Amino acid sequence: MLGVRPILGRALTSQDDVAGAENVLVIAHGLWRRRYGGSHDVLGQRVVLNEQPFRIVGVMPPDVDYPRHVEAWMTVAAMQTTASNPTFKAAMARELDLLARLRPGVTIRQATAELSALAPQLDATSAPGDPRGFVPVLQSYREFVVGDVRPTLMLLFAAVGCVLLIASANVATLLLVRGAARQREFAVRAALGAAPDRLVRQLVAESGVLSLAAGVVALAATTWTLPVLLRWLPGGLPRVEVIRIDAGVAVFSLALTLLVVSLAGLVPAVASVQVDLTTHLRGAIGGTTTPASQRRRHALVVAQVALAVMLVAAAGLLVRSLLRLQDIGVQLATDKLVYVPVDLPSRKYADRGRRTRFLADLVAYLEATPVIAAVTPINTAPFSGLGWDAPTFAAEGQSAERAKTNPTLNLEEIHPKYFRAFEVALVRGRAFTADDREETMPVAIVSADVAALTWPDEDPIGKRLKMGSPDSPDPWRTVVGVAAPTRYREIRQPRATLYVPASQLLGAAHDLVVRTSAPLPLVADVVRSGVRVLDPDVHVMPLRPFSALVDVPLARPRLNAVLITMFGITSLVLAAIGLYAVMAASVRLRRREIGIRIALGATAQDVRRLVLGEGAQLVGLGSALGLGLAVLTSRVLRGLLFEVQPLDPLAFGATVALLVAVTGLALYRPMRQADRVDPSPLLRGE
Repeated sequence: MLGVRPILGRALTSQDDVAGAENVLVIAHGLWRRRYGGSHDVLGQRVVLNEQPFRIVGVMPPDVDYPRHVEAWMTVAAMQTTASNPTFKAAMARELDLLARLRPGVTIRQATAELSALAPQLDATSAPGDPRGFVPVLQSYREFVVGDVRPTLMLLFAAVGCVLLIASANVATLLLVRGAARQREFAVRAALGAAPDRLVRQLVAESGVLSLAAGVVALAATTWTLPVLLRWLPGGLPRVEVIRIDAGVAVFSLALTLLVVSLAGLVPAVASVQVDLTTHLRGAIGGTTTPASQRRRHALVVAQVALAVMLVAAAGLLVRSLLRLQDIGVQLATDKLVYVPVDLPSRKYADRGRRTRFLADLVAYLEATPVIAAVTPINTAPFSGLGWDAPTFAAEGQSAERAKTNPTLNLEEIHPKYFRAFEVALVRGRAFTADDREETMPVAIVSADVAALTWPDEDPIGKRLKMGSPDSPDPWRTVVGVAAPTRYREIRQPRATLYVPASQLLGAAHDLVVRTSAPLPLVADVVRSGVRVLDPDVHVMPLRPFSALVDVPLARPRLNAVLITMFGITSLVLAAIGLYAVMAASVRLRRREIGIRIALGATAQDVRRLVLGEGAQLVGLGSALGLGLAVLTSRVLRGLLFEVQPLDPLAFGATVALLVAVTGLALYRPMRQADRVDPSPLLRGE
């Protein structure tokens, strides 16, 4: 279906996907390299998953990543043998995504329309009174793999492009300054018969040699630093394992080098040979400049400052967003919560009641120790983006049409001490207790946003709702509490949540969350000791503090902020170098004017003000353009920001303050050079 073949062995076949067939496994390239060292002897080796033996029959190439971050593939029949929970076993046979190859010439829109027409037939297979309401959503494989990271990668690519433009403008500025200093040489050569195109070719060749040397050095540096960079990248970026230096990268680098030659070398070369022979052959002291060349240099400086301001403002917005995300982690008291994954033998604990009793005994044991403040069993790891959904729900009294407008809820089956362990505030009502059992009245707790949306201006306590449509077989559940919004499932935004007692749903929890202030090694010893006392067959996997788990969703925003900040600082430094070069050249070329001003009574402060004024005009114009560009690009950043407005005054204010400081540093030396000009030799030369 995907058009790929295993690099070793074979893929799964229809003969593997039947009851009674041997359990076989095809493993991912990353697992093969990491666990088996890339050995060809991996074929035929056996592994045990959920107490079931599997034989490895194939290894896939590195560019296969479906589903995302997959480690191995097995058949549905094999999954049935490894699932211990009957409800999960039934779900595996029913809740499947489909992978399709479109016929030639068929678009995704056409395929969506065809499947939408088939949806009523699928609904006809549903249980009476519980229509599934299938809505096909088609997505290209490329979009599935890279869709959520494309905006980030395009942003970083654009930032790199801006830095390249600034660097090219900087080099062009320096070449213009150098060309202005060599204009007398060009005038002499032109007077002796040198054609302008020959002089242009010489200057382009000089800049071309520099650019080619830089390109070779850059390619070598990339080859050397790429492994370090790949190890530094956060998890979740697709196809990282296929990134390498190949012929395409070399060709791209050559094309980029030629682009830099044209950007930074050609225009200065043409401008440098456009000389007035009479003026330059007079040999005036202090050099000369023309208004046109001065305008070119000033325009390049303004462009550099504008691009630098845009990048620094973007960096400020992303840093502010990252700080807000980190603040959320602090608000969740992630430094006091520990995630404890527990491996329960699937056969021994296939019975829900036995699993529930073991977890209850373990919770009681841990809470009796002085190290643990609170414990609760959970179903899924925090901040993983994973969880259960209640796609539809109905409140008592709602029509079927009105129920369809209700939002999808995050479904959490929880144990009585869940809110205590997480310190989630109950806005109204009560938490679940041990008396909320399977045989008692079904109850529920909703988050505050669900209560406000479903029962506006009413007391939700005592109201009833159910999962599914109003006539679904799910029981009506009485609301006994309203909880504050939480960010357990994903850190960026709280999810509208429905809480149900585990004893009244599946009782599928197998992990723990522990609230403690003790060091992690001590907590691990206490937990493992308790497990050994209750059942030596149960294994405790490595414990992870919530602070480390929060780092996972923060990794990509942190990478964005760090890289854009690095690019912004680099661009600002380059712009400062360009400003310094232009102002230093301006002072050198205007020495006669400055000398005359001093001879006529201008003070050192007047001269410094002259240089500062010219530099401030360039920076002011560049800043205005840069802030305008930043306003435009900030809208593009909206999807990457968290609780930060695109026109955040603090980020833009910090950008301006940083620019003022850098401008002062860039202009300090030219101002000192200007106020030290001695008019005596200049006037004697006249």
